[in-house]
Amino acid sequence: MRPLRKLISQSADIRTFGFGLIWSTLGTVVLRLTPMITTILISHWFGIESIGKFAVTYGTLVSASLLATSGVSLMATRNIAAYAGTDPATAGRLAGMAVLLVGASGTALAVAIYMFADDIATRVLKQPELGFYLRVIAPIIVVSALNNVLSAVLRGLQEFRTTARLDMIMGLLMIISVPTGLYFHGLTGGFVALGLGYLAGSLIAAPAMMRGLGRRGIRFTFRGALSQWPMITRYAIPALLASILYEPVNWVCTTIIVNKPDGLEQVGLYFIAMQLETLLLFAPQIVVQVLIPMLSTGFGERDRRRVRNILAMGIGTNITIAIGFVVVMMLFGNWFLLLFKLDPARDWPVFMIVVFAAAVIAGALPLGQVPVSSGHMWTGLTITGGWAATFIIGTWLLQDHGALGIVAARTIAWLIALVAYVVFAAVLIPRLPQEKVPLDPDAKNTDNRSAIWERNS
Repeated sequence: MRPLRKLISQSADIRTFGFGLIWSTLGTVVLRLTPMITTILISHWFGIESIGKFAVTYGTLVSASLLATSGVSLMATRNIAAYAGTDPATAGRLAGMAVLLVGASGTALAVAIYMFADDIATRVLKQPELGFYLRVIAPIIVVSALNNVLSAVLRGLQEFRTTARLDMIMGLLMIISVPTGLYFHGLTGGFVALGLGYLAGSLIAAPAMMRGLGRRGIRFTFRGALSQWPMITRYAIPALLASILYEPVNWVCTTIIVNKPDGLEQVGLYFIAMQLETLLLFAPQIVVQVLIPMLSTGFGERDRRRVRNILAMGIGTNITIAIGFVVVMMLFGNWFLLLFKLDPARDWPVFMIVVFAAAVIAGALPLGQVPVSSGHMWTGLTITGGWAATFIIGTWLLQDHGALGIVAARTIAWLIALVAYVVFAAVLIPRLPQEKVPLDPDAKNTDNRSAIWERNS
């Protein structure tokens, strides 16, 4: 035990990873409970068809808000982590640019969905009654997107404790308000309460972000923010394209299923299955949130040993978690189905495939951050494109099997992506120097630092 304690006390990376994992877990547990509690209540109060309505509308909200933020948020987390300690001025402009771009893109998407809500519901979803709910969630896209990017800046600063506290506050607000809204005003009340929760989260997160930047001596500013545009072309644009492929593809696949005669029921079953996946993957995804800034620092220093150690911690942690939740679901999975008033004899195959897929995803998640953290965004985009194409084509071919078909197609897509990530990491990491390579002290600005990275690569 003494050698282990000595190793932990001497390793900054292990301490950062451990404390970040603990705090992020506390926050995410509370935040992730809201959709699951909401789904349980809808299944008992309104039935599985209403779950389908909620799933399609909520999926549109999540896809739109992540589409508005994913590219910029990844850029902010990765580059603020890389520059916070060496170039505070650049880090402050990056934070300003991230908030500015997400505000603009979120507003544009919200206006578009509000204006074309009836057309989307009637012509695309073939469910005209969903047009009203799409208009209700349109303004929520803006505050949800802002909340995401503020959290991304805090993760880049490795302010895991602050991020956890914010998640816990917002999660508790939503756990109280969303069921209340559902009870008194049905799905409309639930969505309005969800929007108020995101708004409260943004109002609390903004000053927390400013304090986090201040502790690092970083001045948040919009002035000169667009001078960091090369970061957009190098990181945010490929990440945005990957988001366009990744986030809406779930919406596209559910649209394929919802057009079937019993489409709303099958989408409802799929959405419940995704709640199980969310429950199983909440810890592996927290591991990834902690890994991104740490890997970004390791790749920025071009330190092969550090990158391997960080990646090993992430993969080992996720594999351990995956083994645990597979065992738990094998023993207690029937109780989960009964919680949502499902028939275990009929629906068990869908959920067993989801459990297997979650184990695959848990292993793929840390490796999936290697292209992001190393700056090889276009490679990451290519892998995501293959995942999206496989998922959509598989769902189309298996659409007659409803929820079973879509979860099978998703699992196949993740297996192929996992192989691609393993191959890429196996090729890239051995090319790094064995020890840390210091940055050129004369590199004062973003362009010079980028040139050093490209030259060393």
